[in-house]
Amino acid sequence: MNMNKDGICLNIGCWLDVAEGWENIDSSPYVKISKIPGIGNFILSAIGAPKFPDPIKSGDLLKGLNLKPNSCKLIFASHVLEHLSLSDFQVALNNIYSYLQPDGILRIIVPDLEQYINNYIEQRSDPALSKNASNWFMEKTYLGYTGSRSTLYERWREIFANSRHQWMWDEPSLSHALAEHNFKNIRRCNYGEWADPRFESVENKKRHWYAICIEATK
Repeated sequence: MNMNKDGICLNIGCWLDVAEGWENIDSSPYVKISKIPGIGNFILSAIGAPKFPDPIKSGDLLKGLNLKPNSCKLIFASHVLEHLSLSDFQVALNNIYSYLQPDGILRIIVPDLEQYINNYIEQRSDPALSKNASNWFMEKTYLGYTGSRSTLYERWREIFANSRHQWMWDEPSLSHALAEHNFKNIRRCNYGEWADPRFESVENKKRHWYAICIEATK
């Protein structure tokens, strides 16, 4: 466990990115497979899945993590919460709140529904772009699925990838949801605007494209 002197820095849904000094977790089934002694990485290679760095741990925020209440100083979740249904989002936010220390900081990045809608409206009003405006919106927001779902194998691939977005947010709705879960000091941030400089080691500037970044404290 990466325990800093003032608490754990938790990176939720890290995928393949390892941040030094952080506890890096991901709920992908591929992470569990990678931990199978001797054959895990062989299986991943055989099915065309990526190899996960050893420091990444398997953890499901909805089922609960192996963390004590009030044990985390910082929690970071980049492009994670939009993959949850609304009811699962509520569970996840409750768990995050319980893991944070008093005055601990949550920093999250999610796609910004408002930006996508504005872009769709602009394309829709342009005769040269209007015919593809809806396709662009559905594809870029990951609310649609361009692949086939005609076989069981294809459906399993879709489930394992978990790339589709289940619930989209704009700034007012996300800020309100955080306030309802008793978070305070809620503010929208740009890249580089960190209440704690340790966020710099875990954050990728590219993830701010068409996105909202919000910080809040417990």
